[in-house]
Amino acid sequence: MRTLAAARTTSVVAALALLLSACGGDSDEGGDSGGSGGGGSAAEEVRTVQVGIIPVSDVAILHLGQDQGFFRDRGIELEFNLGQGGAALVPAVVTGEYQFGFSGIVSILQARGEGLPVTAIAPTSWSNGEEGQHINALMASDPAIQDAGDLEGRTVALNILNSQVETLARNSIEAAGGNPDNVNFVEMSLPDAVTALGSGQVQSFVCGEPFCTLAQDAGARVIADDWLDLVPDGIGMSGVYFTTTTQIEEDPELFEDIQAAIFESLDYSREHPDEWRAQIPEYTEIDPALVERLTMPLFKSDYTEEEFLAAPQKAVEYGILDEVPPMDEFFWEPGN
Repeated sequence: MRTLAAARTTSVVAALALLLSACGGDSDEGGDSGGSGGGGSAAEEVRTVQVGIIPVSDVAILHLGQDQGFFRDRGIELEFNLGQGGAALVPAVVTGEYQFGFSGIVSILQARGEGLPVTAIAPTSWSNGEEGQHINALMASDPAIQDAGDLEGRTVALNILNSQVETLARNSIEAAGGNPDNVNFVEMSLPDAVTALGSGQVQSFVCGEPFCTLAQDAGARVIADDWLDLVPDGIGMSGVYFTTTTQIEEDPELFEDIQAAIFESLDYSREHPDEWRAQIPEYTEIDPALVERLTMPLFKSDYTEEEFLAAPQKAVEYGILDEVPPMDEFFWEPGN
């Protein structure tokens, strides 16, 4: 059950149509953000690259990579643009307003299924496979709700409907013996969901850090670790940084540099968790003391087909996705 229109074609394509009309017929503005080619030389003119993100802890690796000079060494300066969810960032990337964006895997596969020329350039993060170390979880405050199966007949907030977070929620509800079709899913930003849970407007929401810890500080409890429910004996890739094949074709060297800087940022963040944590207050405005308690996702620059398929295959089961391409068709590699 959904109270907001969540048809994936309507949501992404309608937003894209609005953005295209707002952009008008000319696209010369913002030309300093790509165009000049790459080559990775810091001596070249610095290119400003627009990136769409959401205010979750995963994207701290980009801020840290920028501070460490991984992008500057390749002649890139990132400019960050906040959105509510990955699906909402797709139109800005497709039109070229942003050079790349952050999203759950499922939203980008949906956009591909609609014929949009999106492709992944790097993973964002992984679940870490550890009990009590959730990167996405169903939260609840009502003592009558003991597990995800108790959410039948109740309202659950998701930052994007018909998405990867809905896939995770549905799986956890089903794993606890409930029927997700009897749950009222509503769309709401993560900051608003924390407030709505406290007021009783919703009875649960799927959190991502720092909003899991913020909700716990407000009295909520974890009633399901969504990734452990989905991959109890392994890890799952949670998201991707994506762009379009059109932008890559126009400037492949730029995207080779972006990809290499992201990979370096992922590995550096894994090895320097305190530096990664220090970035989060810079774009979330949360108390630095709270940052010390956030669950850190797994970051790495290598990935497997099994990790990639964990969420998308389940999304196919729920009718959220029609099909999943092989990983090597989804991820762009230089020279391909």
